[in-house]
Amino acid sequence: MAISTIHSIDATIEKAIDYILNEDKTDGGLLVSTFACTADGKKAAKEFEEVRSLGTGLTTIIGKHLVQSFEPGEVTAEQAHKIGLELCEKLLGDRYQFVIATHIDKDHVHNHIIFNEVNFDDFRSFEYQENRGKNIAERIRKMSDELCEEYGLSVIQEPEKGKGKSHYEWEMDKAGKSWKSQLRNIIDETIMESSDFDDFLDKLRAKNIEVVYRPENKIKIEGWDLSKENGDADQTQDRAVSNAQNRSGHAPQKEPTY
Repeated sequence: MAISTIHSIDATIEKAIDYILNEDKTDGGLLVSTFACTADGKKAAKEFEEVRSLGTGLTTIIGKHLVQSFEPGEVTAEQAHKIGLELCEKLLGDRYQFVIATHIDKDHVHNHIIFNEVNFDDFRSFEYQENRGKNIAERIRKMSDELCEEYGLSVIQEPEKGKGKSHYEWEMDKAGKSWKSQLRNIIDETIMESSDFDDFLDKLRAKNIEVVYRPENKIKIEGWDLSKENGDADQTQDRAVSNAQNRSGHAPQKEPTY
């Protein structure tokens, strides 16, 4: 069984790529593959931009970040990587540059796929070509499920879902305690993509994650208190602020409490 999520990257794609290429998470870099770009954040970002500069009707979106997470113990890292590559082939064809990295540092193996928003075939955007109906997450889920079936992996069998409940919400309900790991991964990834703490909170909300920032400096996300599930909430804020300040070249400072 695999759970997939996708979101847009509108800044710091270099940092996002470097994050997924972490050798400590990818068996020394052995679980990394690329298409039409280099396995290096700075170089890949430049190669993405070279293609993107030829596009028309450009938006602020630079790329997409897709995460495909597998049930613990159901798949090897090598199998997961192969399935991820086949997902890229189904979704992107030979038209979009991408980097795929399989992470093995958690209890569940998961693929990170970052691809250019603009293809080098006709230089149109992924949003325009593939997501005008805003149903790309569902299409990716179906592609992923088909691949899981081909490899003999379990697939979520959906009963009738409650009215108004998204597939994402249903998946998270079914995932149970594994949601904690998903939450930690999303927080780490979002910190790397954020320009400041407010941007961090906005990006979490954009990923359909309910965020409540309380005056006493505690944060609750989908019912989980970060002080319990992901370390102290102040530390999470400090990490987001520090990451943004380090990119700007200024010493990190604590954001004010609102």
